[in-house]
Amino acid sequence: MNHDHTRRLDEYRLNHAGPLENDLIDVFADGGMDRQEFIKRATVLGLSVGAIGAAVGALDTPLAFGAPAARKVGGRIRVGITPPPTKEIEPHTFADQGGLETGGIAGEFLTRATQSLTLKSELALSWKPNKAASEWTFTLRKNVKFANGAPFTADDVVTTFKRLTDPNSGSQALSAFKGVLSPSGITKVDDYTVKFTLDAPTASFPYLTSSTTYQAIILPKDYKLGTFTATPQTTGAFKLTSYTPGVSAKYDRNTSWWGGQSPLEGVDVTYYADEAAMIAGLLGGQIDLCNQVQFATGRAVFNNSKVQIFSTRGATHREICLRVNLKNPIKSNLVRQAMALTLDRPSIVKKLFNGFADIGNDSPFAPVYPSTNKSVPQRHKDIAKAKQLMSQAGYPKGFAIKLTTEKTGEIPQLAQIFQSGVKQIGINMSLEILTSTAYFAGTQTGPPTGYGNTPWLNAPVSITDWGHRAVPNVLLTAAVASGGVWNGAQYKNKALDAIIKKYLGAIALSDQRKYAGQIETIMLRDTPIIFPYFYNYIAAGSKSVKGYQADALGQVYLSHTSPA
Repeated sequence: MNHDHTRRLDEYRLNHAGPLENDLIDVFADGGMDRQEFIKRATVLGLSVGAIGAAVGALDTPLAFGAPAARKVGGRIRVGITPPPTKEIEPHTFADQGGLETGGIAGEFLTRATQSLTLKSELALSWKPNKAASEWTFTLRKNVKFANGAPFTADDVVTTFKRLTDPNSGSQALSAFKGVLSPSGITKVDDYTVKFTLDAPTASFPYLTSSTTYQAIILPKDYKLGTFTATPQTTGAFKLTSYTPGVSAKYDRNTSWWGGQSPLEGVDVTYYADEAAMIAGLLGGQIDLCNQVQFATGRAVFNNSKVQIFSTRGATHREICLRVNLKNPIKSNLVRQAMALTLDRPSIVKKLFNGFADIGNDSPFAPVYPSTNKSVPQRHKDIAKAKQLMSQAGYPKGFAIKLTTEKTGEIPQLAQIFQSGVKQIGINMSLEILTSTAYFAGTQTGPPTGYGNTPWLNAPVSITDWGHRAVPNVLLTAAVASGGVWNGAQYKNKALDAIIKKYLGAIALSDQRKYAGQIETIMLRDTPIIFPYFYNYIAAGSKSVKGYQADALGQVYLSHTSPA
């Protein structure tokens, strides 16, 4: 035990810590969580590096905070990413990989989620909850300027978050904030303090202000819709200076960045609608970095001596949504269970990812989440039981149905595997594989006005790509809860909604796991969505790229990247 750390921990607990912080430290001291989990949860509650170091030093092993390695300064990096499906780039409406990548190169958030699921301060220096986690106060970073020269203050945060939470703004961030935060709950305390009064207690709220809610890029208070690509107005290390829809984007170093001078002079983005063309661009030297590659379709980069692989484990996944509210056989949960039982998940993970994935169990609780209840039995392939369920439901001879999905990564292969699997129980499933642009096209207004006419939220059966989230909150509220804005199954279960609320408000990890187990069990019974796997996020780059880390959500964070 280090006496200096003990003294500092005692001083923190006596003079600064509240009930939530002290309870967390008590659980850690009693052996209720390991060091890694303590650090994750401490960052959510806003404990400083000093407080975390004191706790770990006094109760476990001291932390070492080393200085970052020196990097070469100068040069530009060429990045290949998927094009946004729309011509206009508007952060609060982002619902796709290309959009979040395009905006995220220049944009910043109140907090940033790391590979280890901890939170780092970005435009917020610190944050603190009240006892019930129903109110969170954020202290903002001073001396920050937007790329257009305007100073950053609390007014910018309030205006941005009111837009994000406005049900009439077209905000896709309602996937994170619906039922959690309303416009009236966002208030300015002073020029550098913002208070969020939540609709319901949410223990993981700081994660929702982070890069994991990729629409939450902070913009100036006088920001005008439709001007994001017209004039630089973000706070990040780079500013967007040129944008040609579907073709390219250019970013130059933001010389007024609060973080100092980024090693790179700028970033040049080329949009590739086809992954094969993007990989060819990397291997041919036209680009330096592919922000995402799939093992199933990008095998050429995995054993190439000129390429380095950036990989991180996460909760990135595909959702096979089964519409529960149509007058067809899949209205029956027995039929949906039968369809899920046709999948050989270990074989799929091996074939499509060569092991770069975790097996899913038909709920959003990925193995990477500490709150996942691993005592819930894993679903396995069982054709005999599937046929029995089909007979119980009144469909012993099967039926015909169409699956609609997108041509992205390994999804067409997954669709074919699913088609082959359900054929074994008499289901004749036709496939409609669209471009990503067509799949996400149309209106997607979300409840209560319906789900618009976009294919991805209205098909009887669909497969949609979902990005990683640092906590499962958005996956639960947007895809599972009744009226969720991205609920492709259009599933409703009031009892489950109540448990989700308890999970979101639970502070103790033991309580989170208890509620997670209940959610997992109900979803296995109802099977509105099949989660076959959660795969590693993989990027590929030339050996000249230094200091880059893959982001499980897909953010292209280049502030500390440099050329060789």
